[in-house]
Amino acid sequence: MNSLLTVGKQFVSGVFVLTVLLASAASAGNEVYLSLTNVSDGAVVELTEDELLAMEQFTVETENEFVDGLAEFTGPLARDVVALLNTAEIETLTLTAVNDYAVEVPMSDILEYDVIFAMAQNGMRFSIRDKGPIWVIYPMSDNVELQDRVYNDRLIWQLVKVDAL
Repeated sequence: MNSLLTVGKQFVSGVFVLTVLLASAASAGNEVYLSLTNVSDGAVVELTEDELLAMEQFTVETENEFVDGLAEFTGPLARDVVALLNTAEIETLTLTAVNDYAVEVPMSDILEYDVIFAMAQNGMRFSIRDKGPIWVIYPMSDNVELQDRVYNDRLIWQLVKVDAL
């Protein structure tokens, strides 16, 4: 009788754990992936992974000092994402990573070039351990003027927050 009770507890416990794991997996697409704030008017937009993936996806084939050779990056255009805020008077974006590392990017960069918020490289989604959830990618190979240290320093990875100033 005791062993039946133990097996029953393990089964119930296993079902509970499985239920919690399935619920976590189902809500993973609902977690905030990227937070956008317009500092001047206080507007905040929080985007989930699913919402970012639902946006039109663009591919940029480029090289940079962090990859070996030409790589293909896929994600929404940065200007489309930032446009979810009132961007009329925005001049600068502060992009912040998971570890609070931040870089400033002129709004003109994302308006003039097809900068993307890459979520995948060569068809493989980024993990948090490997530059994810988002890596800011400039089309450096297509634009000679972007092949400069100043732009390379703006290739922030593990992006989670954008403040529009």
